[in-house]
Amino acid sequence: MDLIQKNELDPLFEILSLLYLCHNANWKEEAIQSLDEYGVKGEEFFRDHMKILETYVDTFKKYKKDGTEDSFFFEQVSDESFQLVVAMAVENRYYYDHPGETDRDWLRGCLAYLINDPQDHPHLPGEKDLPRLPDELAILQFLDTADIKNEEKWHALNFLRKPDYWMTCLFDTVRANKDAYDRAIDAVKKPLDKLLKRAAVYEDAQFLKIAGTCADTPVIYLSLAAPLILLVLYTHGYQGILLEALRAEDEPGKYSGEAVVRQAKSLSDKSKLDILCILKHTSMYNLELAEALGLSPSTTSHHMNTLLSSGFVTVEKKDGKVYYCLEKENIAQFLSILERMLLS
Repeated sequence: MDLIQKNELDPLFEILSLLYLCHNANWKEEAIQSLDEYGVKGEEFFRDHMKILETYVDTFKKYKKDGTEDSFFFEQVSDESFQLVVAMAVENRYYYDHPGETDRDWLRGCLAYLINDPQDHPHLPGEKDLPRLPDELAILQFLDTADIKNEEKWHALNFLRKPDYWMTCLFDTVRANKDAYDRAIDAVKKPLDKLLKRAAVYEDAQFLKIAGTCADTPVIYLSLAAPLILLVLYTHGYQGILLEALRAEDEPGKYSGEAVVRQAKSLSDKSKLDILCILKHTSMYNLELAEALGLSPSTTSHHMNTLLSSGFVTVEKKDGKVYYCLEKENIAQFLSILERMLLS
């Protein structure tokens, strides 16, 4: 497994995530609701573990600088569109360090690829293999069949029209907020240092396996701005710094019923069950599964992320592609626990 683990935060990812939180007045309530839906007591978990995040966000917000296009990046966007913004920034950080060298054709091709990303390969293709959209007509034709929601296409259209402009604006905003970020880090330094020490000896084996399979030698950073995230891009991955605390809620005897319910929820629609039935016979990559199920690649990816997080599937690399396969041992364990709870 080839990956590089960093026991530190990535300022680029942190600043983008902090800006997104600062433009969402309800971020705390939404975080608590997500924790409740995950199967832990949201308010209790936030009070015990996430006050550091509140201080981090509040301090950053106090000193943050507004960018010229903040509404485009952080306000008038869905979570999915913002994830695309983050992926573009992280995978094109060369232009953050070299602002005068932005390449419109490369950025447009990269953005188009990420929009329709089949998630089958552990690396971005070379420039000659990226989609080519030389003019407005080509962009419109691409979006007409693109695998994104209709309400997100206006954002993608504007992004594709002048990606060099948008990325320049985005990176300018990140640079302008480096001081706010440094102040926010200073405000949480003591508890953050403790979390970093704990993270240095904590290993999420399943996530590291996925990261090492889905990307070629990714650099894995910790995140405080997204403290419960597990994210794998092509060159970078991010692991929430509070995941150890969240995983502790699944220890035997503590919220065990909620853990089983969470796994059961991952089977709450027929498509996910169909996926497991298919993988029982053979491993498949994302596009194969999408075609077998008659679903779009993005919908299939969403289902797979749910099944990965529940531990019912895992990944393996074959012939340069990323395949999904059944995690039979975990499924057997889930059924055994369910049987004990209901029948013993």
